[in-house]
Amino acid sequence: MKFFQIFKEMLYMIKKHKFYFMAPFLLMLAFLGILVFTLGPKAVLAFIYAGL
Repeated sequence: MKFFQIFKEMLYMIKKHKFYFMAPFLLMLAFLGILVFTLGPKAVLAFIYAGL
């Protein structure tokens, strides 16, 4: 449940300070974090080295 609290705080910060350009970066970081957690770090290294 702590993940959802952090996500809500990030959305609040984006709306309050009008950092709308940061939303795609934060979503990509969250996606990579989920991949590392579920698949392990070696699976994500292939994406990083490929330049995706």
